Formats: sequence, C-alpha cells, structure tokens
Amino acid sequence: MAPLLAPSRLGVSTCRRPITPTATFAASREAASRVVILGGTGRVGASTAVNLLNLRPNVELVLAGRSRENYARALDENPTLANAMFLQTDADDKASVKSAIDGADLLVHCAGPFQRLEHCHPLDACIEKGVPYVDVADDTEYTMRCRGRADAAKEANVPAVTSAGIFPGASNVMAADMLDERRAAAEESGEDMPTPERLLFSYFTAGSGGVGTTILASTFLLATEDVTCFKDGEPVTVDPVSNRRVVDFGKGVGSREVFLYNLPEVATCHETLGIPSVSARFGTSPGIWNGAMLLLSKLPRPVSRSRAFAGAMAALSDPIVRLVDKIEGEKVAMRVEIEWSDGAVTCSLFNHPSLRTAVGAATAAFADAALAGDTPAGVWVPEQTEAVPLRKDLLEKCAAPIGAIMILGKSPWRLGSDSVQLGMGLYVDR
Repeated sequence: MAPLLAPSRLGVSTCRRPITPTATFAASREAASRVVILGGTGRVGASTAVNLLNLRPNVELVLAGRSRENYARALDENPTLANAMFLQTDADDKASVKSAIDGADLLVHCAGPFQRLEHCHPLDACIEKGVPYVDVADDTEYTMRCRGRADAAKEANVPAVTSAGIFPGASNVMAADMLDERRAAAEESGEDMPTPERLLFSYFTAGSGGVGTTILASTFLLATEDVTCFKDGEPVTVDPVSNRRVVDFGKGVGSREVFLYNLPEVATCHETLGIPSVSARFGTSPGIWNGAMLLLSKLPRPVSRSRAFAGAMAALSDPIVRLVDKIEGEKVAMRVEIEWSDGAVTCSLFNHPSLRTAVGAATAAFADAALAGDTPAGVWVPEQTEAVPLRKDLLEKCAAPIGAIMILGKSPWRLGSDSVQLGMGLYVDR
C-alpha cells in the first residue's frame, strides 16, 4: 500500500480515517522497549501512551506521576493501558526522575506546564543516566535551557529532542518539510531555489481541546508573557494576545481568529531554518475565551505570571471549560505558511476532532522516532534533521493512525473553506 504522505512535489495528502499500518509502521513494531512517560497519568501523557502502544504493541510502558488516583482514572479512560505500570514520581525532583528511568530506553516528558520552570531536572536526569529523552515543552525559556545542555548530552551520548508535541513539534516538521519540497523541486528543475522570507504558524483549539487544566494553565501563563517575533531578521517584542488575524483552517474548522503568543518554534525556526520573519498565533472558541486571555494579559505581571496563580485559575475554570468542551468539541487545527522571495506562498494544514488524541499521536511519533535510534547525541528541536531524519514518515504517523486531515505544501486557495462570520469571534463553516 502506498504511503499516505507520498513525497510528490508540493502535493496533497489527506488522511481521513484509521488505516491498516503500512510497512513503515510494521517495522517499528519489532523491537520491545521500556518507555517511561513522565506525566503519563495526565491526559496528554495517557494519550501519548495509547498512541505509542498502537505504533509499538510490544512496548513496556511506565506511567510516572504524582497520584495513583490519576493513574486509576487514566486506566478507566484508556482500557488499552491496562498493562502499563505506575511509578509515583515528582517531575520537580531529579532524584525521583532518576529512579523512575532506571533501566528505561526512553523518557517522554509530558508533565506540563513548562512555563516559569527554573530547572530541567528530567533532561538532566536522562543525561546522568544515559537515557534518551523527548519532551512536549511549549515554553521558549525552557526549550532554550534544554538546548543549553547540548554539549553535556553529546558527552554522555544521549539523544534528546525538546518541544516535540503537536505545536510546537509536528508544526515545526511541517515547516521544514515545505522547505525540503521546494528545494527538491528547484533541484529537479535546475532553477535557483527562492528564499523563504516569512513563516507563519497559526493554531486553533475548540475549548481546551479535551486536554483540560494543563493547556489552561499553559495558556494563562503564555497570556502574560511578552511575545518575541522576528521581522526581517531582527527580534521584535510585542504584547501577548495581540495582532489579531483571521485564518482559514479548512473544511470542518473554517475561519478562526488567532493572536500572537510567545512560542518556542518562532525562535528555533528562525535560527535553524534561516527564515528572517517568523511569528506564531493561537486562538480558541468560543471567542469570549480569547477576550478573557486578552484581559488576563493586562493584569499586573507579578501576580499573573505566577505558576500558582495560573494553576488556581485553571482549577477554577475547569468545570466551565468542561461544559464548553461538550458544546464546542475538542477540535484542533494547524496552518503553517511560508512566503517566498518569488511571490509564491505555500501552506500546510492539519486538523482533527480532538486535541487530546492529536497531541498524543504527534508525541508518540516523536517517541517512536527516538526509539528507532537514528537521532544522534545532543539536544535537538523538531525541525532539525538530526531530530527527525525521516520527516514524511513522522508526519504520516502523526496523522494516519488517528484519521487526521493533513495537507502539505499547497497554495492557499486550495486549502480554503467557505465560512460565514457571525460576530464575536464566531464563524460557521458552510
């Protein structure tokens, strides 16, 4: 069977339903490995475990977390994890993490939020124990702190990939894939490759996306953090939740409003892909939540930037968000656009009915790539070839097993929906 993400020149790939694993998938089933998922009793960690089990049925899973109660809930919600072990582990205690990863082949760090953390204990533990590492960090400072351990990881012969979830993570790889395709097309035609001038990341989730308090706390913290974008090669600092833009995420999601947030893929893709202008926007629905984030961004920083404050706000909001999730659903969508020096624009698109499922599939794909053993020692970010040597393969594993829609490297007009604006940030896809 042909792979769903066929490497055609700037072609379209649409994955709408679960499929029988391809030969690529089957190859990754052969070797059994012990994988510790830090935060594995949470929604993102448990979804990652489920999806990794789909890719590698023989994997030995350890769900590491603080609460056996959460472990029991994770098993109730995900019966396929019945054979997963539980280890009580504190992600903020390096000794606890070192104990949990003893004998492991990989640590997957899903214990967010990552904002305002003063340490990289899980990565440090892996470097000291010689265990490969993957995390889903969505915080610029944390990602840069991890990258600062690159030399130590190389000396310890430990491969590590940071910010390897869905966004950042799969979105970074989508951007790199568009560069690969344009470069290959230029080589084939014998023409000079145009220069990528601007990279735009746009993300949308309905409600909390089914992820719950983790994404709430992260969003609350990001809403109080100044945004660094890049314009013509220079960093530009702007207010969070600003510079509103309406983006068409295609059929099933339609047009949605998104706002600037400070996300790590902006800095890393500017550096590693060499694109002079880069920004990232995020939005949710109903539109009133975007308004709430804007109000939160105006609060006094000493209070609003506190992890304790964000956690309390997330817990307080959780019952309301759960209700909204039942009404709005859990959709997630990503649109990645590159503007080129020849005037062309290429876009890639991803959407799925559940963020919880999609982030688990993306993180599991990165974990699967790490277990394949092709990542060299060091600390890498997803768009680097060292992190993901086989980009098409990873994108296929992000989309195909969960029936996500993924379209790669098309002109903007080929991705559009037919949306009607109702007002107050609300749109209906006709």
